Amino acid sequence: MKLLHKNFIFVSAYSPVIIWAIAIFIVSGQQVIPGFSLQTTDFLFKKAGHITAYAIMYLLLFRAQKITRPQDTSHSVWLVPLIFTVLYAASDEIHQSFVFGRHGTLRDVGFDSLGAAIAFLKLYKYL
Repeated sequence: MKLLHKNFIFVSAYSPVIIWAIAIFIVSGQQVIPGFSLQTTDFLFKKAGHITAYAIMYLLLFRAQKITRPQDTSHSVWLVPLIFTVLYAASDEIHQSFVFGRHGTLRDVGFDSLGAAIAFLKLYKYL
């Protein structure tokens, strides 16, 4: 019974992460991403989307870590979600390079990492 409870906690903690990762994967798999006709506005909107999506990814991973390892006060609770988020960002750009009409860029990994770093710094300041 205790194992069942532990598994339920793990699944409920990491389900939002998996759902969010799938959503990112689906969006990045689209051949055309709608945007604005003004190039600067389109750039800013899309990069803000990168930052926001990966800030949310970091927050969901951090939340899952806190739920599944509540007594852990080590730095890994903070760093593992950050590392995983950056690695997922890189893998997503590789995925995009296989989508017709799209290409992955290191610059986008940077914007994704910036989103994760902003979430990290915001949480670290207040916890």
